[in-house]
Amino acid sequence: MTGTHPIAPARLVKMQAGLKHYLPYAIIVAVFLIATGAGVELYQNREQPPAPTGKLAFGKTGAEPPHIRGSLKAPVALEEFGDFECLPCSLLYPILKKAEADYGDRLSVTFREYPLSKHSHALEAARAAEAAGLQGRFWEMHDSLYEERLVWLKATDTRAALISCAAKLGLDIERFKKDMESDQVSERIAADQERVRSLELDRTPSVFINGDRITARPITTEALHAAIDAALRNQK
Repeated sequence: MTGTHPIAPARLVKMQAGLKHYLPYAIIVAVFLIATGAGVELYQNREQPPAPTGKLAFGKTGAEPPHIRGSLKAPVALEEFGDFECLPCSLLYPILKKAEADYGDRLSVTFREYPLSKHSHALEAARAAEAAGLQGRFWEMHDSLYEERLVWLKATDTRAALISCAAKLGLDIERFKKDMESDQVSERIAADQERVRSLELDRTPSVFINGDRITARPITTEALHAAIDAALRNQK
């Protein structure tokens, strides 16, 4: 006679006891896996910040994540393609800083690397800024490079002067020197250069407000504020 055999009561009790014994461990493992998954998701969200509300220009994406200062919810997005050796870029720097102060959360600023080949130290300065960025200090180095432009440009040893800038910011200098030569820094600059080519840019600084290029030369405080104000009106 064939068929299923009922489990003996004693064996059934033993099995139930075993399940009760392992149940707390199973719950702990499940909670750990859920927490780990949430942590990974949170980390990924931090690594890939959302794009600003304001519209950027068309073209290739550029380095990701981009260097953005200001509120990601800002209705106006300013995108600058700059060169740290460029004199007009250094003259624009305080004008941009004033705009950031004047417009606050209504304006976000994105910086793209566009070191011109005719500037002998521009690429090295761009690498320094990106290396600082890998330690979370891009904007501090960005500001320092413009504010101390004549110092590192006129130094007999440009690399040593850039390292000195990094030291003043409290960066890990050994890591900074390695990162300056890293593939990661090279790839970020190359990605921004692809964006430059896709937009057919030929000079620095090149500035876009919500995707529209500012054509005024030079870009004065009045011209920049007028472009930002127009973009804000278009939001209404």
